[in-house]
Amino acid sequence: MEILNWGIAGTGFAASDFVSKIDRKKYSIVAVFDIQPQALDNFTKLHQIEKQYTDFEDMVKNPKIEGVYIGTPNQTHYPLMIQALQAGKHIICEKVMTLNSAQLAHVQSVAKEKQLVVIEGITLFYMPLFSKIKQMIESGMLGKISGVNVTFGSMKEFNATNRFFDRKKGGGALFDIGTYALSAVVYFLGTQTKLLNTEVVMSETGVDEKSVFSLINEEGILASAMISFRGKMPKQIIISGEKAYITINDFPRAEEAVIYWNDGRVEKLKFGDERDIFNFEVETVNRYLKSDSNEMDVREVTKCVIGIMDQAREQWGLTYPNEELV
Repeated sequence: MEILNWGIAGTGFAASDFVSKIDRKKYSIVAVFDIQPQALDNFTKLHQIEKQYTDFEDMVKNPKIEGVYIGTPNQTHYPLMIQALQAGKHIICEKVMTLNSAQLAHVQSVAKEKQLVVIEGITLFYMPLFSKIKQMIESGMLGKISGVNVTFGSMKEFNATNRFFDRKKGGGALFDIGTYALSAVVYFLGTQTKLLNTEVVMSETGVDEKSVFSLINEEGILASAMISFRGKMPKQIIISGEKAYITINDFPRAEEAVIYWNDGRVEKLKFGDERDIFNFEVETVNRYLKSDSNEMDVREVTKCVIGIMDQAREQWGLTYPNEELV
């Protein structure tokens, strides 16, 4: 069985990116959902999609739809996923998948019960470059790994009603860019990675605007992550080993990395094409459905990362509306 027919939730940038880059000769976009009729009309015309819905439950009842891509605001992800799972649909959900670990556990429990695949749209999980580097690390090519450092910063113009700064919309740097930074750490250090310490600066709207994290895995490998909505920083991963260090720039959808060997050699790696990112994501759903993937299960990475974010927010005193279970 292969999941070929998809419904889309949302008409914003993420949904437009998905529809624009998915291979529509192979995969069919059956329908799209949004609560705003005008945005829905514009989207369906622009992307030539036949069916449109202003009620999500109606869309997931469509028997032609096998999988749903969810690209709506953070606080809507959990209830939409539960509806989609109850309707028997596989899911790719944009980050952050859920607001907390309890919601994620419920989603994963329902998915397991119904034998459905649910993955988070953290793009680095699916770019071939990352699995190649992970293989190199596990083979010992870089020697013993010493540490992983991640930075990700952007300068957001402050607007209290913008989704980036609005608590009601699941805003804050952690749930936006922090998800990528912590996912990169856990991807390379493993799902036993623990939070040691974190510090935060809060926005006047009550969400986090910049923070730092110290982490460690069971082998004693340390990692750090720094994120910010209030200052530009490179989207960069540095992996340090005994024999070399690797830099990955613009890492969420990186195609290239550079290895700096101790003997002075500089080696460039190139794998994958960013334009295929959503094809890679759908292919992952289909591999998991067939249970023939030997790679790290990214669903376990998501579980670990959301657990770390729970701990960080508890230390910060940051809670969100809509964190309850449905």
